Amino acid sequence: MSALDFLVCYMQVNEMLTLNKQLDNLIFKDITKEDLGDVLDLYNQNELNIYATGIDRRMSLEDINQKYLEVLVNSHEFFTGIFLDKASGPQLVGVIKGRIDYENSEEAWISSILIDNRYQRLGIGTKTARAFIDMLNKSYDVKRVYIGVIAGNEIGKSFWQKLEFNYFRTIEQYIELKNLAADFIIMKKEIT
Repeated sequence: MSALDFLVCYMQVNEMLTLNKQLDNLIFKDITKEDLGDVLDLYNQNELNIYATGIDRRMSLEDINQKYLEVLVNSHEFFTGIFLDKASGPQLVGVIKGRIDYENSEEAWISSILIDNRYQRLGIGTKTARAFIDMLNKSYDVKRVYIGVIAGNEIGKSFWQKLEFNYFRTIEQYIELKNLAADFIIMKKEIT
């Protein structure tokens, strides 16, 4: 039995934050061990995904397993699949990952959102982000949501601004991508 199999079996008491919901033709459900191969394909699908993940190389199954384990053991974190409800069954078209703050449960972070290239620019990312913010507010009484955007990611900044996220602060030289230090811009949305 692998360490992942053991931990999945063991984790009955303290497991990741569950955010499951259906919204029209989209199904949001927790990522499972069985989904990890498809999640890996999604992470490695596009070179621009480095802006969503902060990882500037192809990810391995071991990398995805590690990310999954980190979330699995933490009741404040979520790693949710975005599935399109099709006649042939649900099809993974994206993932959203984040956490509710440990110290202040009224705050949440969305650490990444990835949408399959074939389904980008169809409103799925926008619909997902709005649904998640609503779920966090209604289910967990979250009042503020934060996201981080790597400086230079104009597409990401524009996406979050469209969702009424505003500049909060910049952490200079926070992350290294392709051997260059980059600033990290934090944006915030107040939920009323």
